[in-house]
Amino acid sequence: MSTFVLVHGAWHGDWCWDRVRPVLAQRGHEVVVPDLASDTAGAGRSEYLSVISDALRARSAVTLVAHSMSGLVAPLAVADPAVASLVLLAGLMPRPGTSWLDAGAEPFAERMRQLSQRLQFDECGRSTWAPAEAATVFYNDASPADAADAVSRLRPDSTAVYGQVMPGLPERRVTTTYISCRQDQAVDGTWGGQVARELLDADVRELDTGHAPFWSAPGALCDLLEDLAGRAAAAPGESR
Repeated sequence: MSTFVLVHGAWHGDWCWDRVRPVLAQRGHEVVVPDLASDTAGAGRSEYLSVISDALRARSAVTLVAHSMSGLVAPLAVADPAVASLVLLAGLMPRPGTSWLDAGAEPFAERMRQLSQRLQFDECGRSTWAPAEAATVFYNDASPADAADAVSRLRPDSTAVYGQVMPGLPERRVTTTYISCRQDQAVDGTWGGQVARELLDADVRELDTGHAPFWSAPGALCDLLEDLAGRAAAAPGESR
């Protein structure tokens, strides 16, 4: 049995793992899905790391899976000895000493570069998507009904973490994998994989999906996560 802590990305919540959690649980794994306060105005790195830390408490040999925005904080969480391996699923990858905003448009897929100009902001400064554009960016490989279902659950996103400067990475390192999604319309997986390899010595794997395989291809994602957790467990001494 493996233990998975699955962390959602921007505009999403713990609900986005609803199609993954039961599959992994049925295969005998423990699955924990923390809900970041990412819809709270002003919430950022410290608030997100606190939630992840709570999810790791009293656990060991955890495979920490971070989707998209949570890639900005998950590499810092490996300082916790509960983390045995890290999986960055279409993750954002900041360089220490810089903020995510410093990277400009380069890390984004072309479609995101176009549509992000139309993001809307509420009175609290949180960003929101028009439904049709969210479906195009995040759920391009899902059926129209599935995409509409997911989009209806999206929530406003705090912008604080994107301007926060990334501190140095922990000295403790774990087996790390970056999953690039070939049909991703949000994140440039080639860019993200290269930075993850450079900073974290990450292995890079691919899924032939859009940005949200937990919704459009949960079975394939579960197969890959299970394989990665097994490989990490079979390679003791990787944490350093």
